[in-house]
Amino acid sequence: MKKLLLLFILNCCIWTALDAQVIRGIIKNSATREPAHAVSVRLKNSSEGTYSDDRGRFQLSTKRKLPITLLISSIGYEPKEVEVLQFNTPIEISLDPGAILGQEVVVSASRVVQKKLSSPVTIEQISSKEISNSPQLNYMDMIQGLRGVDVTVSSIGFTSISTRGFNTSGNTNFTQIVDGMDNQAPGLNFPLGSAISLTQLDVDNIEVLSGASSALYGSRGLNGTMVMTGKDPFKYQGLSVLVTQGVNHVNNKNNGDPVAPSPYYDWAIRYAKKVNDRLAFKVNSQYTQAKDWVANDSTNKSGPGSRFTDPNYNGVNFYGGATSTDINPFLEGALAGEPALAPIIEPLLAKPNYVARTGYPEFGYLDNKARLFKINAELRYKLNAKVEAIMSGTYGTGNIVYTNDTRYQLKDFKVGQYRLELKSDNWFVRTYTTQENSGRTVIAGPTAQYINESWKTSYDGGTGGWYPEYTAGLLNALANGSSLTDAHLAARAFADQGRAELGSPRFNQLKDSITNTPISEGGTLFLDRSKLYNAEAQYNFSDMVKFMSVIAGVNWRLYSLNSKNTLFPDKDKPINVKEYSAYVQLGKRLAADKLNLNASFRYDKNTLFSSPKVTSRASAVYEPVKENFIRFSYQNAYSFPSNIQALQNTMSGYNSFSSGGSSLLLNDNYQFDKYPPYTLESVSAYQQSNDPTKLTRFEYNDIKPQSVNAFELGYAALIGKRVLFDVLGYYSTWKNFIGYANVANTPGTNDVTAFKDHSTYIQYNIAFNGGQMVNTYGYAASVSVDLSHNFLAKVNYFSDHIKNKNNSQINNFNTPKYHINMEFGNSGFGKKQEWSFGTTLRYKPGYYYVVSGGLAAGRVPTSAVIDAQLSYKLIKARSGIRLGATNITNKYYSTGVANPNIGAVYYVTYAYNIL
Repeated sequence: MKKLLLLFILNCCIWTALDAQVIRGIIKNSATREPAHAVSVRLKNSSEGTYSDDRGRFQLSTKRKLPITLLISSIGYEPKEVEVLQFNTPIEISLDPGAILGQEVVVSASRVVQKKLSSPVTIEQISSKEISNSPQLNYMDMIQGLRGVDVTVSSIGFTSISTRGFNTSGNTNFTQIVDGMDNQAPGLNFPLGSAISLTQLDVDNIEVLSGASSALYGSRGLNGTMVMTGKDPFKYQGLSVLVTQGVNHVNNKNNGDPVAPSPYYDWAIRYAKKVNDRLAFKVNSQYTQAKDWVANDSTNKSGPGSRFTDPNYNGVNFYGGATSTDINPFLEGALAGEPALAPIIEPLLAKPNYVARTGYPEFGYLDNKARLFKINAELRYKLNAKVEAIMSGTYGTGNIVYTNDTRYQLKDFKVGQYRLELKSDNWFVRTYTTQENSGRTVIAGPTAQYINESWKTSYDGGTGGWYPEYTAGLLNALANGSSLTDAHLAARAFADQGRAELGSPRFNQLKDSITNTPISEGGTLFLDRSKLYNAEAQYNFSDMVKFMSVIAGVNWRLYSLNSKNTLFPDKDKPINVKEYSAYVQLGKRLAADKLNLNASFRYDKNTLFSSPKVTSRASAVYEPVKENFIRFSYQNAYSFPSNIQALQNTMSGYNSFSSGGSSLLLNDNYQFDKYPPYTLESVSAYQQSNDPTKLTRFEYNDIKPQSVNAFELGYAALIGKRVLFDVLGYYSTWKNFIGYANVANTPGTNDVTAFKDHSTYIQYNIAFNGGQMVNTYGYAASVSVDLSHNFLAKVNYFSDHIKNKNNSQINNFNTPKYHINMEFGNSGFGKKQEWSFGTTLRYKPGYYYVVSGGLAAGRVPTSAVIDAQLSYKLIKARSGIRLGATNITNKYYSTGVANPNIGAVYYVTYAYNIL
């Protein structure tokens, strides 16, 4: 074995030396005389080529005879041809900076390389150069400024992305693909954001497809797809370092922020090496640490009062108040034991008197020390001039918070993604796996309810418990002449005696005990160890079929759901869910290549559902005048219900559950076939009125896939190489739209009077299909202007709307009436263009937001967020210093109800060897 390994290494090292001559040189920017990184160097009329390294140097081995013509090209430079007359003599090549607008190329729109300007569908892009010049701290923040993109920021490190208005944390209808791998959590099915995506230094480009994209990328692409591509170590070489030191929670007291000013750290390092013309590798690592933003919305979910005026107070970001009951039975018991209290008690019994347990605020309850660490390694080996083998692995871990039916602290989670791939110009074969470990996830609401029950049970069945004590305290205060409001406050203080206070040893002990006990054993710990396995292949038949372009592919996927009965009904063994897919894309150019027609078809089968799904996309792009493109597309997209939407079987409260919409699951686990559910809203109305006719049955069917038919018309033009203009409109029709409903039933009895006692019924949050058609529509425009001398200005506007929505369904259409984003910057000014700056503005008017899972609903205030950065290059040191701030005005804003308010981060960054 050792001999074989030695022979392999020797082969890698001497392969380029056999019968080959070497062309060497250096490429520089003619304006600044800086080395030009990652510039393509190709032999004319040949596939042979290489790239300049981080010092602008290149070396190309060839067996061809002199003279040889080199083709030198890179976006941002004018292309150049250079004639080589002798080998082994270094040559110096100067490239003139050129126009960038309209030159961007994309792949995700049609699975082939094409200009973004001529894309058949709406697509937005971020390049590595834009990332390095951006005032934002990371590329996930940059995405907020793209046209058509909505985001929900749950915390530092957890940003959920969507398009076309459907916006929520953990969006399962948005696909995130990293180097060809679906970046979703295997069990929860939502994209993992930045947890195991590319490090800041390893992003080559990001492409965001707005709206439906199932025909190309499969199930769950209804709300869009983001395709991220890492840097090729053959192209991007050398050591790069990015160190950012900042401070956030500044001027916190004036903004109601409970956290003191705190340091922000973000460190990234990348090293890539081209060993020879066949072998290259790269290693990446990034660590981020900061005091997280805190969600502190005190809005009462039970009504208009506050925690000082409403005994049934249940705050949005106060956890534990979901335990609530009508204390009238306790009042009646007191009256029976002491008839003399009748003048006090009888007026109270005229209506229900609901009282909630005392909740805990998020600050001091959830650990707000955010940290993320990820590491990536990749090895590439060229088997020959056309075939390349790739092996890569990414591992991420950390402590972050996200929002769903409550706030979840992902503590010490671990996710790994590992890939093997063979690829050529015309085909690829790829297999990968994603391995998930939920760590010690803290479920804020249920954990707080259990803590309350642990230090003092709500009711012990006799005369003891928190509610009997509360009742006694209430009557005592009223008997002593207190007002009803003051009496309730005194009653709470009396019942809360001995309470486990935040941060106390007892509180920490109870919290640790509950969060370390699995849900299936009466605690709140997830034991999710789900895995995803994927294999796929694609072939481009265009060289074989001359009259049109043909691309075809197949995909196989296995979800191995393994939560030990804490997330899915998988107590005995993991649940395996399989998907099978096949697709074909056809393209034809007509009218002297001015008209480009494309059609895509995809077949998908999921083993949870009996019927397969067939989806399609058709598009036409016409160029009536050079650099002017009219595009029209029809896309049919679908989504099988996610594993969570179909199979979730999780307690999410002291007496409530989150459930998938499978009728088999509902009947077997929750006995819906025997004991029918009622809408939670009608149960509340019954409790308040004592009128059982107000109860409304919840009618449900087995959950089905949802689908959308989307039409889009757009126009894009490059005017005088200085102005890039793009405008679009779309209209979509949704069928079997999947949303959520809050319901309740009384297992074991059909006696609806059981609803009067809060402890005898169970609440459910159920995924289900809305019955009616839902329509969405919108429009957008963007303008980019090259102002010369490296000045660039951009502005975009977009607006999304919904109609015919099911008001009984939480549909996650959370977006303002319009967005305005602006950018202005200069990528190089001064004598040697060593200075640069960038500014952005994101404006959103206030809008109504409903949290997925029913946690809360309310209005998100208007926000205007300005980011800015000034940079200086130390050319000889190949370094740069950046001074900047995000949300520079420090006016706190939020991207969704129950999510944190976000203030400024002021920072300084040192960058070494970054393009």
